[in-house]
Amino acid sequence: MSVLQINEIDLSPKLQEVVKKLAAEEGRKQAEASIEALKEKLSMPRYMNYTQAAKYMNTSYNTLKYVFIKKKGLPVVIIEGYERIRQSDADEFLEKYKK
Repeated sequence: MSVLQINEIDLSPKLQEVVKKLAAEEGRKQAEASIEALKEKLSMPRYMNYTQAAKYMNTSYNTLKYVFIKKKGLPVVIIEGYERIRQSDADEFLEKYKK
C-alpha cells in the first residue's frame, strides 16, 4: 500500500491543516479502540470457563458449546476436572473462521 504524502497534493494551507487534524483524530480513535480491545483481552484469564469464553468470543454460551466446541472442534482443556478454553485457542479459532 502506497502512502500519499499531503505535500504531493496542491491544497491551500488552511485545507492542509484541516486534513492533518482529521487524520490525527482518526489515528487517535483507532489507537483508543486498539487499547480498549487489549484491555478487554488482558482482563480475561488465560484459561476461561465457558461463560468467560463466550463473552471473550462475543457469542452466546449455547453457540460456544454446541457450535464452536461440538461442531467446529474448538479445543477444550480439562484442568482438575474443570473444562477450560485457552485464550490462545479462542484467538486461533476466531482467526481461522473469520470472513
